[in-house]
Amino acid sequence: MAIGEVFLGAFVTVLLERLASRELLKFLRPLGIDVQLKKWRRTLLMIEAVLIDAENKQTTNRAVKEWLNDLEDLAYDLDDLVDKLNTEAVQRKLMETDEESTSQVQKLLSTFSNNFSDFISERGINSELQEINERLEDLAQQISMISLVRSSDKTEKRLQLTSVVEESEVHGREKDKEDLLKMLLEVESSDSPVSVIPIVGMGGVGKTTLAQLVYNDDSLKGEFDLMAWACVSDEFDAFRITKIILEKVFSGSCDYTDLNMLQVKLKESLSNKRFLVVLDDVWNEKYGDWDILRRPFLAGKPRSKIIVTTRHEKVAKIMSRIPAYHLNLLSDNDALSLLAQHSLGTKTFDVRPDLREIGKSVVRRCQNLPLAVKSLGGLLRTKTSPREWEGVLNSDIWTAEEKSEILPALKLSYYYLPPELKQCFAYCAIFSKDCEFEKSELVYLWMAEGFLKQSQEDRLMEELGNDYFDELLTRSFFQKSSADTSRFIMHDLINDLAMCVSGYKCLRLDDMLKDNLRRRISEKVRHLSFISRRYESYDRFSSVNSFQNLRTFLPLSYDNFGLYDLAQRVLLDVVSKLYCMRELSLSGYEIYELPSSIGDLRHLRYFNLSRTPLKWLPESVSTLCNLQVLILEGCSRLYKLPARMDKLINLRHLNIADTIQLREMPEGIARLTSLKTLSKLIVSKSSGQKINDLRDLSLLKGEISIKELQHVVNVQEAMDARLTNKSSLNKIGLIWSSTFDDSRNEILELDVLDALKPHENLSSLEIEFYGGAKFPSWIGDSSFSMLTTMNFYFCKKCSTLPKLGKLPLLKDLCFEGMDHVKAIGTEFYGNVCDGESLFPSLENLTFEDMSQWEEWHGLAPGAQCAIEIPKLRKFRIKRCPKLVSLPTFSFPSLRELSVKKCNEVVLNSMHNLTSLTQLKLVKIYGLTSVLEAFEQFLKLENIKIYDCEDLVTLWPSENIVQRLVNLRRVSVKMCPKLLSIQEIVVIGSIHIENCTSLESLPYNITSCRDLNIRNCPSLKMMTTLEDCSTSLEHLTIGSWVNLNLTNLMGSFHNYSSLTSLNIYGCDGLESFPQGGLPIPNLRRLYVSGCRNLRSIPDRMEQLLSLENLDLHDCPSLTESFHQRNIPQGGLPIPNLRRLIISGCRSLRSLPYRMEQLLFLESLRVHNCPSLIESFHDRNIPQGGLPIPNLRSLIISGCRSLRSLPYWMEQLLSLEVLDVDNCPSLTECFHKRNIPPNLISLSICNCGIKPLGELDLHKLNSLESFFLGSVYPELVSFSNDNDEHYLLPPSLKNLYLWNLPNLETLSKGFQNLTSLRCLILGDCPKLVALPIEDQRYNLQSLDVTDCPLLKKRCLRNEGDYWPIIADIPYVRVDNRSIYDPESCVAGGSCSSSLVDGGEEVLPEGDSKFDSSSTMARMADISEDADKCLVNDSGGVCTMPIPILEQAKPCILMSKISIQSKETNKRN
Repeated sequence: MAIGEVFLGAFVTVLLERLASRELLKFLRPLGIDVQLKKWRRTLLMIEAVLIDAENKQTTNRAVKEWLNDLEDLAYDLDDLVDKLNTEAVQRKLMETDEESTSQVQKLLSTFSNNFSDFISERGINSELQEINERLEDLAQQISMISLVRSSDKTEKRLQLTSVVEESEVHGREKDKEDLLKMLLEVESSDSPVSVIPIVGMGGVGKTTLAQLVYNDDSLKGEFDLMAWACVSDEFDAFRITKIILEKVFSGSCDYTDLNMLQVKLKESLSNKRFLVVLDDVWNEKYGDWDILRRPFLAGKPRSKIIVTTRHEKVAKIMSRIPAYHLNLLSDNDALSLLAQHSLGTKTFDVRPDLREIGKSVVRRCQNLPLAVKSLGGLLRTKTSPREWEGVLNSDIWTAEEKSEILPALKLSYYYLPPELKQCFAYCAIFSKDCEFEKSELVYLWMAEGFLKQSQEDRLMEELGNDYFDELLTRSFFQKSSADTSRFIMHDLINDLAMCVSGYKCLRLDDMLKDNLRRRISEKVRHLSFISRRYESYDRFSSVNSFQNLRTFLPLSYDNFGLYDLAQRVLLDVVSKLYCMRELSLSGYEIYELPSSIGDLRHLRYFNLSRTPLKWLPESVSTLCNLQVLILEGCSRLYKLPARMDKLINLRHLNIADTIQLREMPEGIARLTSLKTLSKLIVSKSSGQKINDLRDLSLLKGEISIKELQHVVNVQEAMDARLTNKSSLNKIGLIWSSTFDDSRNEILELDVLDALKPHENLSSLEIEFYGGAKFPSWIGDSSFSMLTTMNFYFCKKCSTLPKLGKLPLLKDLCFEGMDHVKAIGTEFYGNVCDGESLFPSLENLTFEDMSQWEEWHGLAPGAQCAIEIPKLRKFRIKRCPKLVSLPTFSFPSLRELSVKKCNEVVLNSMHNLTSLTQLKLVKIYGLTSVLEAFEQFLKLENIKIYDCEDLVTLWPSENIVQRLVNLRRVSVKMCPKLLSIQEIVVIGSIHIENCTSLESLPYNITSCRDLNIRNCPSLKMMTTLEDCSTSLEHLTIGSWVNLNLTNLMGSFHNYSSLTSLNIYGCDGLESFPQGGLPIPNLRRLYVSGCRNLRSIPDRMEQLLSLENLDLHDCPSLTESFHQRNIPQGGLPIPNLRRLIISGCRSLRSLPYRMEQLLFLESLRVHNCPSLIESFHDRNIPQGGLPIPNLRSLIISGCRSLRSLPYWMEQLLSLEVLDVDNCPSLTECFHKRNIPPNLISLSICNCGIKPLGELDLHKLNSLESFFLGSVYPELVSFSNDNDEHYLLPPSLKNLYLWNLPNLETLSKGFQNLTSLRCLILGDCPKLVALPIEDQRYNLQSLDVTDCPLLKKRCLRNEGDYWPIIADIPYVRVDNRSIYDPESCVAGGSCSSSLVDGGEEVLPEGDSKFDSSSTMARMADISEDADKCLVNDSGGVCTMPIPILEQAKPCILMSKISIQSKETNKRN
């Protein structure tokens, strides 16, 4: 089976059906074209008869292979032509039935020729007809020449596997073997004497190997009287299999030629014997065949077993009632051991450590599939050098069948797929490796391709597609994503298989560009996919114009980045001209409007515009009469749909969920009777959508939200919606306006809601802003037995709740904002009989914002019995301040309880909380302690108590505390009367904050790992942490006025587990314990806001593990290191990686002996105005290297600083340098000693000398340069010497801000061939850009407060517009120039707000959007992951200076970004 085999059976079948369409033939009859189509159909029928023979011969006969390729091309072209004719027929039929002759759509349709013969000639149909006719006849004539004959399917013989296995060479299956043995030896209660145990997994995962291990295990020898092994393979031959087993039982050959005699003898041999039979590699899906084979086995003794191995879940279900044992891939270590076994003959790489890392790469490439690992291991066995191994790793062995058994083994699964599944799987080659996809999305794409033709009238295409998907899933072609179980993924090798079988039809644009295949790609590509990039330039898609037959244009996204920017020219000159397009996705792109030419894509069936900022769709979309799927989900600015959507007669799915600005829907949607999905319907007040438009949409299924129901003024309209007939709608939202005014009619709304009774299949119901005084009787009726979720939001007029207690499957129930409810009585439970369970399935119950709720009654007035909700797991009751009367509750399964802004009586009512693990109490009125009622907290793990003003103690007795053996976390905040928490015992975390009366910590904290104490000023001085000295890992102390660390930590204890110490706002702290901190393994020390602290700890050299030292806002700190702390020639903090000193206003110098900080990677100094010199000369030995591994240096707000360190050129590791707001700094680099390997350089608000003296052009690694508020004389970046440029050619990101005299960038930029992002702000005289030189490279342009440039960038008006239109992202004064309503785009700015809430500032008062602009610069590099190194040793993509000016150009501080990396490390 060669790469790119062709299987056309299903495709040809579909073509034959389309050629036989009566309506199409009738339409074509006047011109005689129907005769041509009938002739083609006869020829295709002849070709279809020999297809199986051709498909079987294509691997060995080159002529047959080329014949099939030609046939496939013809089939696609013929399908396109038939679709073109059919589309014209539909369009003309619509014209004939359209009564609104003056409509815009009518005008569009009128462009089609009134005379069909004109259409034929104008569109070149005659030439296409002739060409296809000649090609088809030629293919038919070749049938005899290449000896193709009518044939049935046949299979290739494969090597059969036996029961023999070498167990020492099997790795990672110990647990699987143990599980299987347990299943074999356990006693079942089944009526059948024989149990069948299926092992299911993808090809090559090791099913046979596992069966071999179990079959040969010594523990089974005494358990079974007889054992036999049979390899079934793809040809299920009952005679052959029975004979194999019989010969094994007889230990000899048998000569029977009759199946009956074989089975009789086998039955006699197995009678009253316990046996174990393995049927390996079963493919048969016919129950009848299995039923025949199994009959002799029924004579066996009870506890007999049959093990079946199969790739197919369906086979397992046919052969067994026992759940299949699913075999997974190997672990990383086991796969590596397997590779070592087959490549080196050992179990580890200890003998060849030089090959270990390459081996890991090989295993990753195999994705731990045992067959692939073994195959590659065998190949590597003859390779001895790392270079040879790398050669294999990077070779085509993964897809070269003649060199490897991987692909043939996997392809076998494909080979035996039915024809309709073959084409569906081959289409999946559009998904790149590791790309997750949704089931519904793939089904939609298959449907758009025509793969899901309905074979039965009662089966929808979507149902057929779901069946196909499930079939491929059970055959292991798809797997559930481990990250998101609602999505799916293909194993890398299955992905390779898809690419292999799809041939040239599918192209991944990224693969083409990566492998430089542009010239070798066939122009007959039909399906294109690509990984979405932050910026999509026209150049990336320029080659797509040559794919004139392209059907699929599909971006793939690996993240939720937000919007991607697409050059407008891609839409205008590429996408809009792909006239054969059937599946088009522009999801996630920052597209503000679509061109009207989108209506020319007449074949389009799938159109995904989700998460785009579109405000409207052009009316031309209404001409896409073949459109089946239109996805507008998440288009948050969309407020208008095309007026004539009723022309989309084939539309099946309209997803307009999360379109918050869409408040009107056009008339005519009721005529789209094929709709299956309508996620939202908005009832219009006057013209537009009406509720009764749902009447004829009988096929609706899934989910729908019906909004603005206050506009329904006639109950009959609601009845006409016929929701009760829509059995496939399982989730319904009924939503009125949030405004309750005099126009609302309580009685009418009750009648409307009553009339909107849905079908009893409903599983989820949500009602919002309903204005009736009560709920109709159908809500809570027991006939709605499928309901699992019910939510009632802000039904402010209702005074009672519906009867819900008897709904058998109800799991989630929420009431919020029910202002009129004063009491909940027996009506809430329904008619409950004695012994009948209440809310039998309820797991989550929420009451919120019930401002008038006072009473909650029991099952009967005065009844004392507790109300038990047996399965309730989460109970939330919030903001119900008047609730004072409740019955007794029993919640035996409750795990999470959250009560907020309620009276303590709510807590008193709850009993039997034996399963509770999470308790959160917020602002409980009158709560003095966590009451005796909670003695059942046996499993409590986490308790949070916030803002309880009356709380004095947590538990009133130690007896209760002793029961809380599972308590892991206690968090108490804002409880001003809390005196003590001494009684609690916590294993884990204690967080106490703003408890102003608290005097002491718990007595027993021996197991505490995380202690956080903030603003507890009454804590006594004698408080000590000695009891937890061995367990404590993280300690945070904040706003402790009288803090004495010596007393707190004790004098004789070693805090060996403590890794993080954070102290802030402790003005009483003047010094650390004498002799240093007793924390040998401390990794992070953070000190902030300690105004009287004069020095850091002694003996810092003993903190061998310290990696991060942060000193903030300690104004009395004059020296960060004392000389006495450092022994002569010693190393102060040997492993320090990050040092931050900020707000230490008295600090005059940085630490001595900085050259000894060998591992320091990041140094940041901020707001230290007394700092004069950043390094002392005496700190650096003559010719020495100051800080050899320093990667990031940031100095800002040091107003007295006069110079940067000497010998900067010796900082060879330095990649990020930011110098901001240091106005006394006149010389950045002494004698031009600039660090040579900088990637990012930022200089702002410094008195530096002219740029020409910095020699920046020599920095060959510089990618990002930020220059702001410096060198006011700067007019341009040109130099007197034309051959000498100021900036290096490596520059990718350039940010210029507040350069008042800068006039032009048109000179001096010719060498910046790598420039991708240009951001300009507050340059009032700037009039010229370097766009002429950079137009094909620039991906992002952001201009703010540059009025002269703004005029030149006006859309369709400015002279720069023709050039910048090719740049994917262009913003001027914080607005995209592509937004048609933007001022820069030529729109009106009469209002300060535009739809969507974006602010539009008047001319001359624009705002610099920092978050947007800086993010652009950060994301512009295609290799962002290796662009810059941040202060924590992580990566950031640009310099982000820290300036103190009020100018809002600097958007985020580097500290905030890099702290994320720091947190990850700590």
